Amino acid sequence: MLSKNLQFFSLLFGSLIFGTGFFATGLSCARATGRPTYEIQNAISSDNVVPLVIIGSGPAGLSAAVYGARGKIDTLVIEGNKPGGLLTETTSVENWPGETSILGPDIVKKMKAQAQHLGARFLSDAVESVDFSQWPFEIKTENGQTIHAMAIVIATGAAPRRLNIPGEDQYWGSGVTSCAVCDAPFFKGEEVVVIGGGDSAAEESMQLAPYVKHVTVLVRKDRMVAAPSMQDRMKGFSNLSVKYNLEPQEVLGDGMRVTGIRLLNATNGEIIDMPIAGVFLAIGHNPNTGLFVDKLKLDKAGYIVLKPGRSQETLVPGVFAAGDVEDHSYRQAGVAAASGIKAALDAARFLTEIGLNDEVAAQLQGQEFRGIHEAVQGQVIRVKNMEDFNSLVTNSSGTVILDFFADYCPSCMQMLPVFEASAADFAGKAIFAKVDADEATDVVEKLFVHKVPCLIVFKNGELVAKYNDVMSKKELKAFIEQFV
Repeated sequence: MLSKNLQFFSLLFGSLIFGTGFFATGLSCARATGRPTYEIQNAISSDNVVPLVIIGSGPAGLSAAVYGARGKIDTLVIEGNKPGGLLTETTSVENWPGETSILGPDIVKKMKAQAQHLGARFLSDAVESVDFSQWPFEIKTENGQTIHAMAIVIATGAAPRRLNIPGEDQYWGSGVTSCAVCDAPFFKGEEVVVIGGGDSAAEESMQLAPYVKHVTVLVRKDRMVAAPSMQDRMKGFSNLSVKYNLEPQEVLGDGMRVTGIRLLNATNGEIIDMPIAGVFLAIGHNPNTGLFVDKLKLDKAGYIVLKPGRSQETLVPGVFAAGDVEDHSYRQAGVAAASGIKAALDAARFLTEIGLNDEVAAQLQGQEFRGIHEAVQGQVIRVKNMEDFNSLVTNSSGTVILDFFADYCPSCMQMLPVFEASAADFAGKAIFAKVDADEATDVVEKLFVHKVPCLIVFKNGELVAKYNDVMSKKELKAFIEQFV
């Protein structure tokens, strides 16, 4: 079945040409470019081999997984530190093909379930380093696993852009955030602003409106660029307004939390201090390409450069990219999914040309990557109210680490198993407790929690550290080691 599928891809795409060399017999010669030798025997003799590895699990990565697995190619998805990508932070999606309206997280769940049904495997881990100078390519993960990939699809997406103005870092998690889905409930009855003028800003404002007293969208130009349909939907909220030609200059606060934002009126140069309790950023995204600096060609904005022509291949044969990590024009979930499909088809063609067939696949089974395992969970106490908090923390003579979460926050759901695994790693050295922000509201108020996930560390009853964001297992381990 494998050979028939790959033969189909080969017939569909024809011969594969790489610069001055080409794959005619399924084997390649080393080129003067310093690229690796693509000899199929190298894969057969390697350990922990996977024919197709997909780095990232948003719509691009999941579409690639569907097509890879459907083509009967052994496909592994490394989910990363934000499984599902930016779609998990959206609510209603009205432009997903075939759906009148669907929640972003539901799109991700359906796509993952489809990929798994077809045979794709998923690894709950993140990539720490890649080596494209050897083939099969070497991937090292944050949990210490080494994988050798015959082909790679990079679908690491993008991350929210920051303002880089005074006060932004100081009040990050104490009034400044970029996720309305996660943090809107912390601003009930408050005045907040959303900064941005595109679809993301419109979406954030409508997610906030049911919770807050009033939300103002601050647009730096004289008009919004959000889709007309989005702008029409915004008009349905009486507590939502838009102001134009205003440029953020500084986030203001009282040392504990945000109290306002300083703005420059671009039309007359006037400085305005606007009293608000929350600043939600929706000013675009930067591609997640830090792993690939000096490994792949990137453009000036940091996006991965693809080969000229209708291909998702990078300038390194066998390495492909899809979605927001390479697309600085469209940045739509549907477009990302389509590019993931193209990347998987390109990867299948590549694997055919270097000689992957049923016989080779059978030989690889003895060396295939089998390192997938579930993290061991440690003891984590549930703090439900102030009484629980005082009993656990106030009178404690050791280290207590609290993880504040909400079950509607995708990042929180990602952090919880990492937190539980760390509880096992540090058993006997620290007490680990989780706090549902919607349940223990008195604790949330006492500790000024305005963003989830949020980690707070106490030592001998005193607050010694607070961290408002997602951490990988490696990052969390380094963070905790400071206090035990």
